[in-house]
Amino acid sequence: MPLVNVHMASGRTPEQKRALMDAITQAMVEHIGAPKSSVRVWIDEFPNTDFMAGGELLADKQARLAREAAQQSD
Repeated sequence: MPLVNVHMASGRTPEQKRALMDAITQAMVEHIGAPKSSVRVWIDEFPNTDFMAGGELLADKQARLAREAAQQSD
């Protein structure tokens, strides 16, 4: 029974998460031959203040990217 645990920052819609889990399930069926009924997929979400990469909190990175995008559109 394939088990797939996705860790990601919160903020996606239920529709986006369903589409992701459907795609992962299908990939397991196609690429490893797992029966669809045996595939288990779940998502663990965390706030953007609880993840850091390269010394930058995800919340800070998102804010920085939003500022940069706003400056480029001015």
